[in-house]
Amino acid sequence: DLPLEVFTASDSLGWVYQFWQAKRKDEINKSEVKIGARELPAVTQLFTEPYMVSFLLDNSLGAWWAARRLTETDLATAETELELRQKASLPGMPLEYLRFIRKEGESKWSPASGSFPGWPEHLADFKMLDPCCGSGHFLVAILSMLVPMRMTLEGLTAREATDLVLSQNIHGLEIDKRCVELAAFNLALAAWKYPEAGGYRILPELNIACTGIGPQCSADQWTKLAEQSGLPMLPDERERIKNGLMNLHRLFLQAPTLGSLIDPKQLEGDVFAADYETIQPYLAAILNAEKADDEALERAIAAAGMVKAADLLADEYTLVVTNVPYLSKGKFNSMLLDFCDTRFGDSKSNLAACFVQRSLVLLSRMGSAALVSMQTWLFQISYSQFRKRLLRDIRIDMVAALGARSFRTQLWDFAACLLVLSNSGRPLKHRIHTVSVENGSDAESIPQQLLLLRVDDCTQDSQFLNPDCIWTFSEYDKRELLGEVAECFQGIKTGDDGRVRRFFWELVVINNQTRTFQSTLDRSDHFGGLRNVLFWADEGEDLARRQGMRAWGRLGVAISQMSSLPCAIYLGEAFDSNMAALVPKKREHASAIMSYCQSNEFTPAVRAIDKALKPTNSCFHKIPFDLAHWTEVAAEKYPNGLPKPYTDDPTQWIFHGHPCGSVVWSEETKWTAFGTIRVDSSVLHVAVARLLGYRWPAELDPKMELSEESRALVAKCDELLGFGDKDGIVSIPAHRGEPSVADRLVNLLAAAYGKEWSNDRLMQLLANADHAGKTLESWLRDKFFAQHCAMFHQKPFIWHIWDGLKDGFSVLVNYHKLDRKNLETLIYSYLGDWITRQRQEVASGIDGAQDKLAAAEQLKKRLELIQEGEAPYDIFVRWKPLEKQPIGWDPDINDGVRLNIRPFVSVPDVGKKGAGVLREKPRIHWEKDRGKDVQSAPWFHLFKGDRINDHHLTLEQKKSG
Repeated sequence: DLPLEVFTASDSLGWVYQFWQAKRKDEINKSEVKIGARELPAVTQLFTEPYMVSFLLDNSLGAWWAARRLTETDLATAETELELRQKASLPGMPLEYLRFIRKEGESKWSPASGSFPGWPEHLADFKMLDPCCGSGHFLVAILSMLVPMRMTLEGLTAREATDLVLSQNIHGLEIDKRCVELAAFNLALAAWKYPEAGGYRILPELNIACTGIGPQCSADQWTKLAEQSGLPMLPDERERIKNGLMNLHRLFLQAPTLGSLIDPKQLEGDVFAADYETIQPYLAAILNAEKADDEALERAIAAAGMVKAADLLADEYTLVVTNVPYLSKGKFNSMLLDFCDTRFGDSKSNLAACFVQRSLVLLSRMGSAALVSMQTWLFQISYSQFRKRLLRDIRIDMVAALGARSFRTQLWDFAACLLVLSNSGRPLKHRIHTVSVENGSDAESIPQQLLLLRVDDCTQDSQFLNPDCIWTFSEYDKRELLGEVAECFQGIKTGDDGRVRRFFWELVVINNQTRTFQSTLDRSDHFGGLRNVLFWADEGEDLARRQGMRAWGRLGVAISQMSSLPCAIYLGEAFDSNMAALVPKKREHASAIMSYCQSNEFTPAVRAIDKALKPTNSCFHKIPFDLAHWTEVAAEKYPNGLPKPYTDDPTQWIFHGHPCGSVVWSEETKWTAFGTIRVDSSVLHVAVARLLGYRWPAELDPKMELSEESRALVAKCDELLGFGDKDGIVSIPAHRGEPSVADRLVNLLAAAYGKEWSNDRLMQLLANADHAGKTLESWLRDKFFAQHCAMFHQKPFIWHIWDGLKDGFSVLVNYHKLDRKNLETLIYSYLGDWITRQRQEVASGIDGAQDKLAAAEQLKKRLELIQEGEAPYDIFVRWKPLEKQPIGWDPDINDGVRLNIRPFVSVPDVGKKGAGVLREKPRIHWEKDRGKDVQSAPWFHLFKGDRINDHHLTLEQKKSG
């Protein structure tokens, strides 16, 4: 049922190969191994979008063609870019992405990327290379441009032009042998399919080679091949040539990992060894010499691929065009790490930047590179010297900033860019031309934007003046920088969130062994990101990186390092590495900085210098900041200073705890104030939590800084303490002489609302909780637990345990109180009494009692499995040794909901699939956690350093500990 276009599209084979590699890539990424020869082709495989190919070729080779094809009259009289593209195009070569500009003060157009005056005038002398050609996307595309160009310029037939383009113009290299085969086939197929080129036929030898193949013979055999080549060696040169060949052999032993990063020309000659230029004739002779025996012939054939790759790697090209491979330094294996440290010191932080540098080395004098690359090296501080060197030595012709969703594949989500760079030095007052797509654009909308958005420009010299030579592509802004009035800190990297990080509601109290831990928020607000706590034993000595501690205790701005950069007030707490703490050097500037960060000017200013999905904390120092202006803004917005902590969000530790009380920001008084009583969906959830005996951290910590109104609502919560259940178990149907949960909840809500309470208010609350027109009891039975899981980030602290029947046994349990004793109470008192009652009703012949009895008895068996804790209904804690593993149901609250809830969803289901004895299945997994354990970790040797959670221990094993 697939459409015909799927099979006939020129890029179909590339997509098929990427799909075929996807599973392998996913396996490697999950394994967290360092990337070397075996892994590199799969993890760096990223198919180039067709619009990227067209844009780069149209604005390099296409621009060269247009500058020679279009007349002065054409350039002076054209009304639009489209008109010029149509005049410059040839059949099969539409140049649809070629951009033109009118320079300031001039009436005629010119190609935005320039005219490339240093390129050969005759295409017979033009050589292009794709050093990472993959399945040949760029090679096929440039064939379709060069053939009509040569037919037009040289009067050739389609067949003649195709053969000459294949033999003279197009060159490709690739580390993946399978991709080389695909590229050769794709290019041959394109040549056979070219109109009037003769169809299928014998083609000239293609200039495509695999850079991932080593010598395929020993060093001695390698030098012996050269000696048998028939090319004479002068006695005084023999040893130097032999040593030079040995050096080349040694270099290409790394070829499966290094690929096109290898530069044979870096084999420098000295008194002991010949350079590549000297030994190259012997390599050519190896392939052409008569072979003395079959063994020598086999070795020569095996060496042929490497020799061809070496020749292509040592050559120079008019145009290098490629989609560079992407791999961060932290994933390099030792060989790749050492090589890049040595050869690519300025660009070593990512393989993509290394390949930008390598591509420029492959250029002839005045040659150009047209590259798909990541944007991060344009602005991150680790590439500052690389940027500076390029600004000094390379002409930057054109840059298109594509943003974070420029590829259709969902495996990649980084900001990409398209670059056209020339090896011609920096002309005086040269201007860089740029196109920047709109924020949030994707691979479907970007192509049209590249055609229609304005082409901006700036002088190349101006980029030297930016902090760290960041390429902002705008003229230097001389205003004061934010870093002059504020410091920006990176937060803690725990190294193992699963072990040391919790939501505050997973714990009973926040004590001296924990710290509140500020993190990100989804949208800007005064306060947010206050959900987590961090275990802080021994001052956090076991954390990977204790960072940002200089910000602790200081007021500032918490900036979430995500696309829209939402921010809130930083409370001076410990904070994680996904947010930056921007702290004023003088406290009185806090309001001005907050006003700026929450303005519409802040995000564009940051994105002008750092377009990464997660901008670095250092970039915030480098944005312009007008202190006088923002002080004036703050005087109007915050005349009384920044507010004290307040929120009505129960997932924040500063929440006051009152079911319907509200604290808001008053635009009239410019300060906090009591809001109208709340009726939103959180009201019922807060009331249920209070009914089960839960209290919020703000209630339990009298020293916590809060607004006056929040503290007043905390005090009002004392009036509701009497409604809290003592053992943390409440039965939804009336049971054991206790009122139903619904009745108890109504009483609590009536006390909370006071005179504002009515039955209409209850109906309003149910409607806002997605239960309009129904009863409170049915909401508790059918909706509460799923909503509770969603509200509290799938780490529920109120558990709904049931027997699978809508009118059967059903209780809500405060997880914090559900210790071994309380589980016994649940099984043998609450459930035991229910079973006794059902037996009585069975004896009385009451309809449905038999079903209820059977369901309750099945639930009892499942709860007893949990109580006993035999595998697979046990709790396993990967950071605890065997002797500290819980035996039976004996949970450590500090281990978190994720681990402790597992037995309740592991026992056979009573209702929802995968939910065990719970009303709904929380979206929790027990897969391997990220990172590797240290050797001292208790399960290091069993799991080989992996952080495995999906493991079970028998009672016998635990008791033996």
